[in-house]
Amino acid sequence: MVRLNDLIEQLLDVSRIATRRLTVHSDDADLAEIARDICERFRPQAEAARSPLEVQADNPVPGRWDRLRIEQVLGNLLSNAIKYGRGKPISVGVTAAEGMGRLAVHDEGIGIAHGDLSRIFGRFERAVSSRHYGGLGLGLYIAHEVVEAHGGSILVQSEPGRGSTFTVLLPLQGAHAAPDATAQAS
Repeated sequence: MVRLNDLIEQLLDVSRIATRRLTVHSDDADLAEIARDICERFRPQAEAARSPLEVQADNPVPGRWDRLRIEQVLGNLLSNAIKYGRGKPISVGVTAAEGMGRLAVHDEGIGIAHGDLSRIFGRFERAVSSRHYGGLGLGLYIAHEVVEAHGGSILVQSEPGRGSTFTVLLPLQGAHAAPDATAQAS
């Protein structure tokens, strides 16, 4: 039932993005605290997949973000790291520099072919067959749009067979330094 609810929420978010109605409600939040909380929530899944999950988020990284939306982004990245991680370690790190919060998720899994890197943030795009790995190809699309709605960016570095690192950069002042913002679909 939880999986069905997640899929419904993803489809609703895709609709909100397409109609430019995805909203972010910026408030004071600590990116390190968000990372620790979400990693604890995902720890049982990581353990079931035999992927040790390490979190380096000791120092506070305060900013103005929509906590629920940033949790959604990290949840999507962790879900993918667990799914494609082949039982190898996953690390999450949070730092701040030059007015930006930085959240990085690294796995040592199957990696992504260079030819697929340019399209993985697209709607319904997948770098691997859905026959072998479940999902609709919406998680990275939604993560990308949520991060952009916050005025940030999401980057990926990957080598097939060696894993992937997704890095989210978020302005510490949040989306346009305003309490609320509405995403503009790309």
